Amino acid sequence: MAETVSVVIPAYNAAQTLPQTLAAFNAAQPPPLEVIVVDDGSTDATARFAETANARVLRLEKNVGAAAAKNRGAQTARGAILFFTDADIVPPRNAIGLIQDALRDAQTDGVVGLLDENIPHANWASQFKNLWMNFTYARFADAPRIGLFYTSIAAMRRTKFLELDGFDENYRGASIAEDTEFGQRAWGRGARIRLEPSLRVAHLKRYSVASVLREDFKRAYALTLMRLRKRGEPFFTSVPLFYQLAVPTIYLAWLCALAALLLQNSWLGLGALALFFIFFALNISLLQFLARKRGAGFALRAALFLPLDVSIVGLGMLRAAFDFARGVRY
Repeated sequence: MAETVSVVIPAYNAAQTLPQTLAAFNAAQPPPLEVIVVDDGSTDATARFAETANARVLRLEKNVGAAAAKNRGAQTARGAILFFTDADIVPPRNAIGLIQDALRDAQTDGVVGLLDENIPHANWASQFKNLWMNFTYARFADAPRIGLFYTSIAAMRRTKFLELDGFDENYRGASIAEDTEFGQRAWGRGARIRLEPSLRVAHLKRYSVASVLREDFKRAYALTLMRLRKRGEPFFTSVPLFYQLAVPTIYLAWLCALAALLLQNSWLGLGALALFFIFFALNISLLQFLARKRGAGFALRAALFLPLDVSIVGLGMLRAAFDFARGVRY
């Protein structure tokens, strides 16, 4: 007999998207044992919509952040499996069954899915961000074990989750790195999490170019602080090596180009061009993926955007290093 599944959804002022998420779970076959919505101090109609959709609602008097909210849901859950997702995610009708099937293997502790390539927003920024997330995670489809726990679409046996002490509640506010930290910790402690490529969800979040840059800065900041704080511990990341190398490359390219302009030095100019060429060569697999999925024009726009985006990521990393030196840890 398949193990029971409790869905845990942290929600803060999520009235616009939560009804679609809950409608999908109400239509799920097989159904979950329960859907727990943790209302993280919302000031809108989040709790009312959840109750109307027959979800079990945990109301928190004040906003404590996604990490603590998810922990509260996990602690009260009755299912053998915890399925974490967000209030702006629409799962497929068979999501519960896919998770149960993936965890039939007693040696598997957790499973992570993918963001579907198709989303309701046609604008370039939303499409780019969604495809980037799909690209970075899909690479691990054949890996026997990964150190990732992306809680837009992640499940784990409740006993293992509690054994691993849940999410680090030092992370406050909206979800940005607590799931990454948990995945790292689970990896270091021998948990077996794997990617199930057939488990795909639609993300309802709409991005603008500005919000992509803002989120990438925040994520780079949080991940760099975590890397510095956990130096010497086992490390696993979804960020491809080529992208990590692209950060110093783009900064060297900008510096070389600036020096060439200031000093009127053609050799420095050639050096800058060479570095920009290396930068785009590093990102070629991503650009080819985008071209296959959305066409050459889409990929060209991404190529023009990437130098700015990677530069912003670098600023997030530099800010984290500066703050870490001042004693900041989260």
